[in-house]
Amino acid sequence: MAHHINGIITSFKYVGNLPNVILVGNYHLIPFTNISERNYFESTLPPYSEFTKEIRKTLKDLSFKGKCAYIETDYFGGPGKQLAEAWHHGEKIIGPLISFDGINNPKIPAGADITKNAINEILKTIGVYCHDEKDEFDSVRLGWYRSNDEIFEEFKQSNPNRQ
Repeated sequence: MAHHINGIITSFKYVGNLPNVILVGNYHLIPFTNISERNYFESTLPPYSEFTKEIRKTLKDLSFKGKCAYIETDYFGGPGKQLAEAWHHGEKIIGPLISFDGINNPKIPAGADITKNAINEILKTIGVYCHDEKDEFDSVRLGWYRSNDEIFEEFKQSNPNRQ
């Protein structure tokens, strides 16, 4: 089963105009349209597959309101990778971190630090705690989503007047 999401997670209640879903408490997830689904060409920032200058600017701006994280997952049938970084006060405070699961001899991109659970490490940095014997990823219910399409669908159902 595939798991391919990317977006910004805020550690505070997000009240802006971008589509978003509440994860738990004041943590919000702001998904972005995948590069492959865009009608124009926009280069991504290495080592990411979906992180663009536009997303980085949004992340930086939001980080003045509190700690934020950018996350990406790319899994198919078990093997895959995850990347993440955290920001606060307009500055990157950690990352990019990268983790590989089920991939032998992965190529570690320049600029990324390899770790065991990249997204969990970043979620800890922005204040997420484990609950009910779950890791940070599942504690904020990121495991509920397999794709950004599911996140956008939840947003549409929760906000029928904001399409």
